[in-house]
Parts: sequence; structure tokens; C-alpha cells
Amino acid sequence: MKVRDNDVLLPTTLVGAYPRQVFMQGPVFGAGVNEKEFPSYRMRELYRAAVALTVKDQEDVGIDVVTDGAQHYENETDWELAELFHMMPHHLDGFVPYGDDVVLGTNTLAVYKPTVVGDVGWRRPIFKPVLEAVRAATDKPLKINVGLGPTTMALLSTDEHYGGDVKALAFAIADAYNAEFKDLAARGLEQVQFAEPLTQFAGLMELESWMVDVLNRCFDGVDMYRVVHLCYGHEQGQPSFAPDWVSADKVFPFAFDIECEQFHIEMASHDFSEVEALRGWPSDRDLAVGVIDGKDLRAEAPERIAGWVRRTLDVVPAERLGLSTDCALSSVRRIVARKKLQNMVAGAEIVRAELEGR
Repeated sequence: MKVRDNDVLLPTTLVGAYPRQVFMQGPVFGAGVNEKEFPSYRMRELYRAAVALTVKDQEDVGIDVVTDGAQHYENETDWELAELFHMMPHHLDGFVPYGDDVVLGTNTLAVYKPTVVGDVGWRRPIFKPVLEAVRAATDKPLKINVGLGPTTMALLSTDEHYGGDVKALAFAIADAYNAEFKDLAARGLEQVQFAEPLTQFAGLMELESWMVDVLNRCFDGVDMYRVVHLCYGHEQGQPSFAPDWVSADKVFPFAFDIECEQFHIEMASHDFSEVEALRGWPSDRDLAVGVIDGKDLRAEAPERIAGWVRRTLDVVPAERLGLSTDCALSSVRRIVARKKLQNMVAGAEIVRAELEGR
């Protein structure tokens, strides 16, 4: 798989979030398009230090594509994933930072839906300070997970402006995301990712073609490696749906019309039971499989990870395959998260050695 200009066999990364550094408390970024980039220079320094330590953990264990670790998430509270839902809409025209509770499956999350009160639009850079914080810490290839995708964001917003027209709202959000992605690309970001849990939608509703059109509008003309994260969700390590509720067979080949470079799918949490649904993988798309379960406090053994990778290589060629976490690691302690990432790299190396005849 191409990482920057190099071919890397079974490159490793994480979905995005990593346990927050112990000295971080409270929000990093304000809500609203007119907010200052940071509320204070002190918070700017603390945030950059947190990102630097998070990146160092990833570099130390040998992660190939690092992330910022979502150190702006308030995961010292029960609202650990709130910024997944709020970072983008809080900084777009048309949204205000309040709304109804988010309900996923049988769970009412400790997160509110952003409320749409006007035309949605992009006014200013959003993830610029995140990108700058990582670039100050490392020159390794970087991926930023911006949160929920435009379709999910439309479905999980309180709409007081578009008259309940979810499609119209989704396309408006997609246009705003497109502007943000182009700004990040111009600043040198290499990989951008969002969570579009079609795996969840497939069990709740009929997947419709307009959902693909929305994502393609979002990605249109974006000169960057584009990743769609297909997750099953969790809150504080609790699954959003029953462990045996899997649906990759309903998502593929539907999702192959999305114009992106990589799909990422959660696999470790259900012991790679969906591998067969990936058979016939297209030759022009990359796949990242989750080999680390953030809902399990135990670190997966490298040999177990290697076994999962071998099973996947039976249906997807090695040059198209990457390894990642299932979802966020913000629900576990840092020592556990680090050990999980270390074992993922070790598992990847076992299979790399086999493939290379070492």
C-alpha cells in the first residue's frame, strides 16, 4: 500500500482517538464560527504538548501512519466521544451547539445532536490547528479523523431549517466538508478520514444511492488519500449493538461506488467473522481491517493478529491491505492502548516476514 511515496507492506495506523494525556482537562476548541482558534495561549501549549506525547507513543511502537490522537476529545468525562459528533458542525455556519439526545440502537449516548438553524456552510479552517500541532511534533505520514461523515451528521442532527429533508441537509454538509478537506489538502495533509457507519445503517434502514452521492460530493476534487471508516460504534467501551450484529455483506458491494482510496472496517470485535463478505475486493481500492478491539481491555496477542491477517489475505491481496484499530482507543488507559498498538505492529511484522520470505 502506498504511504506517501513509498510502498509499505501491511501499513499500520489507528482510527484516530487515543487516551487523553493526564494533564488535559476540558475543551480545547470553542463552539461557533466566530470563536478564537484557541481560548488561550496556555491551552494552545497544553494541547500541542498532548499531541506531541501522543505522537511519540505511536512512533515508539512503530506505527506507520500516525494520528493526532484526538486530544481535543474530553475523554476524562463520560462525554468522551462528543467531539466526534461536534467538531465539524460546531465550526460551520448554520449550526448551533445544542440539540436532542443521540440515540443509537438501544443506547442513549451522553452526546447531544447539533441543531441546524440556517444554511449550512464552511467559513473558516477547522482542523488547521490540529494539523499544525502534529506537524510540529513529527514529519511522519499523518491521518486526521474529522468525526462523523456528512450522511451520518445529517441523520444525527436536529433539523430546524431544511424542513426534514435529510438529503438536502446531507448535501449541504457535504459541500462544507469538501471545502474543509480542500483546505487541509492545500496545507499538506496526506490522509483524511471520517466515520460513516453504513454497517449500522444497513441494519436499521435501506441503504440508498443518494448516500453514495453525498459522500462523493464531499470528496469531489480533494487531492488527498480519502478513508471511509465503517464502524459498529461504542460509547465508553460499550457496543452500540449486539456483538453478533454484523452487516458487511449488506454494505458491499454497495459502498464500492464511493470514490475513496480506502475503506476501513471493524473486524476484531467479532473475530473476523465477516471476511467472506470481502471476497472479490476491487483491485483499485485499499482495505484497512481493525485488528484491535477498543471494547476489550486485554491486548490482542501478536500471533492472534497475524492469524486474522492471514485469513484476510485469502480474499484481499497484501498490496491492498492495511491494519488499524476497530475504532477509537479513548475508552482504555494509555498503558493498555500503547500495548495494543505495540502488538498490532508486532503482528504485522510476523506476516510481513512470511510474505517477504524472511
